[in-house]
Amino acid sequence: MPLLKSPPKHQLARLVMIQEMRGLLVSPALWIMLIIVSLLVGYSFLQAVNLFSQASRTALSFPELAGGMNPLEGIFVPTFGAYYLSQTLLLPFVAIRLIGLDKQSGALKLLLQLPLSPLTLCGLKITAMGLVWLSSLLPAASALIIWHNLGGHIYPPEIAILLAGHGLYSLTVISIAMFAATISDSLPTAAMFCLAATLGSWVLDFAAAGQGGLLGILGSLSLTGMLRQFENGLLSTAYVAAFLSLALLFFLLTAIWLHPGRRMFLNLGKSFTCIALFCIVALSSLLAPKYMDVTENRRHSFNPADIRALQKLRKTLTITIYLDPQDSRLLDLKHDVLGKLRRSVPQLNVKYPQTKSAGLFGATESDNYGLIQYSYNGQHDQSYSNSENEILPIIYTLAGAQVVPDSIPTYSGHPLTAEATGSKWWFYIFLPLFFLCAGLYGRKGKW
Repeated sequence: MPLLKSPPKHQLARLVMIQEMRGLLVSPALWIMLIIVSLLVGYSFLQAVNLFSQASRTALSFPELAGGMNPLEGIFVPTFGAYYLSQTLLLPFVAIRLIGLDKQSGALKLLLQLPLSPLTLCGLKITAMGLVWLSSLLPAASALIIWHNLGGHIYPPEIAILLAGHGLYSLTVISIAMFAATISDSLPTAAMFCLAATLGSWVLDFAAAGQGGLLGILGSLSLTGMLRQFENGLLSTAYVAAFLSLALLFFLLTAIWLHPGRRMFLNLGKSFTCIALFCIVALSSLLAPKYMDVTENRRHSFNPADIRALQKLRKTLTITIYLDPQDSRLLDLKHDVLGKLRRSVPQLNVKYPQTKSAGLFGATESDNYGLIQYSYNGQHDQSYSNSENEILPIIYTLAGAQVVPDSIPTYSGHPLTAEATGSKWWFYIFLPLFFLCAGLYGRKGKW
C-alpha cells in the first residue's frame, strides 16, 4: 500500500490560515469588541463635530482665528481616540485567543507536528489577526465618508500617518498578547500580563507629562507616547523603527517559546539574543532619526529658508534654559521651537540648570529664572522670549547668517459648521446590529 504524501507546505499554510480566520470569526470577543468600537467611534465623532462646529462659528466671525481650525486635531484625532481605548483594553482579549485556545484544547500540539516551523505558524496567526483587525476600521471609514459628505476637508497624508500609527500600535499589542498567551498557563493570566504592558505604558506617559530627564525620555518612548507623534502628523523613522522592532521582538519571543518540548536553556539563550538585537536596532534608530512633517499647515517645521540656514550650522549650538520643568513657558518652548530646532540643527545641546520658581507671586530662587542663553562658535546672547520670531534672529546673529524667508501660502484653516446627529443611527444602531448579526452567523458555523 503506497504511503500518503503530505500536502505541500503552501497548501498547509493556506489551510492553517483559513482555520485561524474561522477561529477568530466565531469568537464572541471579536464581535463584542467591534460593537463597542462602533459605539465609541460614533460618540467620539459626533462630539468632535459638535465642538468643531461651535469653534468654527467664532472663526467665521473672526477670520484671523480660522487658521486654528484644523480637522486633524479637531475631528480625526478625537475620533481615532476610540481606537486607542479599544486597542489598549479590548484588543488583547481577542489576540490572546490566537494561541491561548489552541493550548487549552491541545490543538497547538497538533499544529507543531505539521511540517511548518513555529515562526511560520506565528506568522500565519498574526496575519489572520491583522486581516480581521481591518474590519474594525469600518466605523472609522464611515466617519471619514460622513465628514466628507458634510463638506468637511480631508488631507490624505494626515489620515495616512494617523492610520499608520494606530496600525503599528495594534501590531505591537497583538505581538505582546501572543507572547503573553505563550508563556501563560491560562487566558486570564495572559490578559493580565498584556494589560499590564498596555496600561503601564499609559501610566508611564501620564507620569512623564511635562517632565524632563530620564522620565521624560521613557515617557516619549512608551507605546502611548510614540502613538502621539503619529497623531500630531509627524513621521519619525525612530518611532517607526521602535514600533516595528518591539513588535518583531515579541513575535520572535513567541516563536521561540511556542514549542513546549524545547529546553529552557536554549530558549533563554535565543531570547537574550533577540533582546540584544532589539536594543541595538532601537538605539541605532534613535541616534540619527529622520523626520517628515505631513501636516497641511506645516506646524512642525520652520520656514524652508530657516531650515536650510539651520542645517548649515556646523558647530554646536548650546541653549541653556533657566525654567522649571513644570513651567508652561518651557512646555510651550519644548513642543514648538525646541522640537523644530532638534529636527533642523545638526548639533544641538540643550541644558536645564537646576532652578525652580517659588510660586505665582513669590520670588524665584535664582536671578536668572526665565532666562534663555544661546552660545555658538564663541558668541553668546540671551533672551526671555520663547517665540521663534525672536529666537531665530538671535541664532542667526551668533552664526553671522542672514536669512530671507521663502514666500509660502498662509494656512487659512478649514472652519465648518455642520450637523452630524443624523449619523447616530448608523453608529448606534445599524453598525452594532450588523456586527451582532455577523457574530451570530459565525456562531452557527457558517464562516
